Amino acid sequence: MEAAPTETGSRAVRRVQLLLACTLGLTALYGLTAAITLSRGHATVAEARERGVPALLGALTAHSALSDADRAAWTSFRSGEAQLIGPGPKYQNDITTAGQNLERLAVLDTTGTRGRQLLQAVNGQLVTYQGLVEQADATYRQGTRQLGYTYLTYGSTLLHGPGGLLGQIDEIAALNRAELDRGRRSVWVAPGLSLVVVAAAAALLACLVWAQVHTARAFRRTLNPALLLASVLVAGLTGWDLDAVARGEHALRTAERRALPAAVLLWQSQIDRADAESRGLREGRSAARSGDRPAGTATGSAEARLDSLLATAADDRGLPLALPLAGLAIALLAGAGLGVRLAEFRG
Repeated sequence: MEAAPTETGSRAVRRVQLLLACTLGLTALYGLTAAITLSRGHATVAEARERGVPALLGALTAHSALSDADRAAWTSFRSGEAQLIGPGPKYQNDITTAGQNLERLAVLDTTGTRGRQLLQAVNGQLVTYQGLVEQADATYRQGTRQLGYTYLTYGSTLLHGPGGLLGQIDEIAALNRAELDRGRRSVWVAPGLSLVVVAAAAALLACLVWAQVHTARAFRRTLNPALLLASVLVAGLTGWDLDAVARGEHALRTAERRALPAAVLLWQSQIDRADAESRGLREGRSAARSGDRPAGTATGSAEARLDSLLATAADDRGLPLALPLAGLAIALLAGAGLGVRLAEFRG
């Protein structure tokens, strides 16, 4: 037999109505807070993964390819192979790689007007560099080797000199790094942002607990099953959200502090080695075999590790679907739990 309410009249009805309004309002606030922080945080990480990091690594790859192309050309000329094969297939492959990465930078377009201006200048200088190498090849094969070396030296100066092609690519890389740093400082990926969701969840749980206590006192019942289940849903959903945020933050910080610097360091060491070898060749020291760039496998592994971490950081773990469904369930349960009590008062 149903226990009679201990409170009667409009005051009791207004109190339950207030609890219901408070619960529904806080449910909406909690859902919106969790959804906005989750979506914006993952959007920031996705932007870094899909555009920011590829742009930075693309600039480094283009620089590395051009440094290696210069080394390959000088190796071919110093070894005498240029008489038969010109600057060689390695040079051609490197030029192709550089061109592809410069095209990719243009598509990603992460650095605004300044980046576009630099990229336009780089593409123009690349054409000039290729023309100088072709002139060096033509004169070398005609037997005027010293003139061939002169044209090749002009090309190397265009690459390595102050304000040269490689320096401008480095400036593009620096602009991309600055964009990544701005994204890293975004409030949407700040470590303490999850506290906002916790605060909203705590307010909703407090309201549900108060509703539970009030109905228990007013109706002499220990528990309201619907309100209890709503509280469990809030706690479970918040735990799920915090776990996803913690995993994402850990992956993001690891990518920022370890994986990205490691990938950049590998590319830079490869660039430094190629530049040092080509400098020696220009100065007439013994010719080194170009071959494949030695850091290719290492840089590939480092980039795969970086991408894996960013993919983990961007993984929403099904929360975009779970949040609205769970929010709706919480609202329905709260409405059912308190709606029954309103009906009893009015009955």
